[in-house]
Amino acid sequence: MSRSIATRSRLFVVAAALAATGALGGTALAAGALTDGAAQADNSAESAPRTSSAPAVAALPVDAPRFAVIDANGQVVRGSAGVTSGLTAAQNVEVLFDRDIRGCAYTASIGGKANDVPPPGFITVSQRAGKTNGVFVAMRNSDLTKAVLPFHLTVTC
Repeated sequence: MSRSIATRSRLFVVAAALAATGALGGTALAAGALTDGAAQADNSAESAPRTSSAPAVAALPVDAPRFAVIDANGQVVRGSAGVTSGLTAAQNVEVLFDRDIRGCAYTASIGGKANDVPPPGFITVSQRAGKTNGVFVAMRNSDLTKAVLPFHLTVTC
């Protein structure tokens, strides 16, 4: 009996290690794919996007989390008061909020605007160069080609 438990325990540890390696390997692959010079060059103060904005809603307290749901055209579907977005010249997305977000955390995930399921891919975020209220978002399809995918973005301060 104890031999069976020991064998199962070893199998569990091996499976967990393989899962962690796969997850981290995918992260490393995505990180490497999205640090190319084109995305870095596009995150500059000079690359102005076409913009859209969320419907008007009441202003949020300064420390309240901000969010945006962006469609595959880089346009705001819904979001916090004052959020705007647009595609940059190199087909990345700029999202602007109603306050300085330099000391905040940015979290993004590929996600549909309603009950639609977008294709798999990779997404990275960073502070928008030259804009204290902006987030720069770059994406790739699962085959690592550049893409604009729908996504959800949360800014927590």
